Formats: sequence, structure tokens, C-alpha cells
Amino acid sequence: MKTLLIAALTLALSSPAFALSCMRPDAVQIYEAARDSDDNFVVVRGRIDLSEPAKAPEPETEIPAITQAVMSGYALTQHGFGALFHRKIEIRATCLGPWCGSAGGFDGEQIAMLRVDGNNVYTLVAGPCGGRAMEWTKDGERRLLECHRTGNCVVAE
Repeated sequence: MKTLLIAALTLALSSPAFALSCMRPDAVQIYEAARDSDDNFVVVRGRIDLSEPAKAPEPETEIPAITQAVMSGYALTQHGFGALFHRKIEIRATCLGPWCGSAGGFDGEQIAMLRVDGNNVYTLVAGPCGGRAMEWTKDGERRLLECHRTGNCVVAE
């Protein structure tokens, strides 16, 4: 009986309810989340350059760490990524309990959904599971553009 109880307890503590399980961000999923939001977003393919060291949020709090950066690339129009984009952005790293996102690690070209507030502040959320940016891939861009143009939205498997 004692062995059965220990096995049941071990199984319960290893379940997803007790651990953060993250799926890799997908271009179509983050596009749809931005599209369906009540907030205003601009979709950008480009590079993120930090203008200061990445600030880390405090785990177990809801207060984001804000890091200033510049994103350069192309914004999404009805025809594709064709509008030049070069702006200061804020990266808001957030936590979910002890797990936190980071403003660091945006190496290479990214596809990012930047929230635009009423004061023209462009914000990228970086949560513990990736937030609203992902590394650019040809396939991700192709599926995002298909979703944007036709409404045929296919998430990568």
C-alpha cells in the first residue's frame, strides 16, 4: 500500500499542473492572437537590437521588466512584409510564478507582434513560453502570409 501511495504521489507531482510546459511559438498562432485581440498590433519581420542590457523580471511577481530596444525590418501590409519599419520598442519580460521571460535571446531575424498603444509606444511581450515573437523561418512566414491573405490558418505540427 505504501509503494502504491508513493507511486501515485510521484505521478501527480510530475503532471503538467506542477510544471510549466511550453510549446514553441508558431507564427500563425501568434498572428491569430494579435489579429483577434482588442489591442492594436503591427506584425514585423526584422531584427531586434537591445539599446541596453536585458533587464530580468522578479520571479513570483506580476511586475514586468522593461528593456528598451530598436526593431528594424518590414511591417506586414495587405500584400506581405513590404513597409519599412525602424522604431524604438519596449520589451516587457513577464513571469508566470518562478518561470520568467527575457528580453535577451532575440538573435537573428524575428517575426514579432508589437502592441501599439495610444501614445505610439510599440511593445513586445516576452513571457516564459516565448511571448509574441519567434525566430523567422521561411515556412513560418509562408503560413502566416497565407493566413493573413486567405484566412486559411495552418499551425505547424
